[in-house]
Amino acid sequence: MTHILVAEDEVNLAQFLELELNYQGYQVSVAYDGLTAMIATQKLQLDLIILDWMIPGLSGWEICHSLRSHANNIPIILLGHKNQLRDDYLDVGADDYLCKPFEVEELLAKVWTHLSKTQQNFLSNKD
Repeated sequence: MTHILVAEDEVNLAQFLELELNYQGYQVSVAYDGLTAMIATQKLQLDLIILDWMIPGLSGWEICHSLRSHANNIPIILLGHKNQLRDDYLDVGADDYLCKPFEVEELLAKVWTHLSKTQQNFLSNKD
């Protein structure tokens, strides 16, 4: 089963995303702070991370930067606010981003797209 980490400190949003992703058939783990999220990336077999840019503890920037500096290629979708520049998200190695507030359908489409790319890469490397 595809495993997604939702790292988001807004409890209502994190729980909503967990419910929506579970409904779509994904296994979901939730972290409400950056340190817990970073530990989860090391202990869990994750297929994708949805990561809040401003999560307390370790920021989304720090987590993304750390994962990419250790050659971890897991897809990362950063969540941030409109006043944040698009390049800020992508410069740290995120695969995609969404500005809050966002439509859940848009997030689900991005999740599906990045998981599909990962699956295609896995299959092509297997040959």
